[in-house]
Amino acid sequence: MTEADNTMGADSKEAKSRLEDIKYYTSLFLGTLCIVCVFGFLFLVPFVLDPAISTLMHDFVQSPVHCKVTSYELRYGRTNCSWASCREGCTASIYKCHQIRVKYTPHVPYENGTFVSDIGIEHWADLTRIERPRNPDTGELTGSEVIVEDTPLLINIKGCGYPPEVDCDMYAERYDNYSMTEETFPCYYSKMNPWIVLSEYSRDETVSSIMFSILIPNLLFVLSLVVLVYWYCPYCQARCRKYEEQTDFRDPDDESEIDDFNGGNN
Repeated sequence: MTEADNTMGADSKEAKSRLEDIKYYTSLFLGTLCIVCVFGFLFLVPFVLDPAISTLMHDFVQSPVHCKVTSYELRYGRTNCSWASCREGCTASIYKCHQIRVKYTPHVPYENGTFVSDIGIEHWADLTRIERPRNPDTGELTGSEVIVEDTPLLINIKGCGYPPEVDCDMYAERYDNYSMTEETFPCYYSKMNPWIVLSEYSRDETVSSIMFSILIPNLLFVLSLVVLVYWYCPYCQARCRKYEEQTDFRDPDDESEIDDFNGGNN
């Protein structure tokens, strides 16, 4: 064996070892990616998918209407916070809550710079109903019945979010300013439940968040899993090689028959 053959053999072993290292670290990355995708999807279900799907099911109007603030209260204490227009954290207990109540015009599209006095009384929705307060711990109805003529304003369908996207103090201050200046603001009401009103809504963004939350983690998981299964499943590799051999139908015998056929025609 010559020195050149020895050198080529060493280079071949070094290249093979390098490919094995690349395959090992790639497999480690893909395995970690699969685990992250699973936990990421489980995290997205309650925090993104569930609110987005619930928002679509309530069928909110896509064009904003006029809203006016009828009352605003800043309350403290768990017993005083059975609901909140905005709260920071969707799972923590509420000890501070901004409660904004509004009325809206279901048939008058929003126009910027409109004041409450510019809209006739007949245009405001009739939201009169009887309510009983609920216990924030048990959810049971407590206290006496009261008649209300407005409805809560929510930052989203769950009425909660996380900083820095959601700052409830600034949110409440903005709508408190609308109340003091007696100016209307855009809002969106549900066609399924007219007593649910959102301050912000975009159907396209809601659908996009659902699609991205489903497709991205699941697609990455499937692709990573397919690569790992192909690499470490001998049966899968054999099946793939057999399929490739079957698809390679142009063999020398077929080519010779085609040449004979062409020669006979000539």
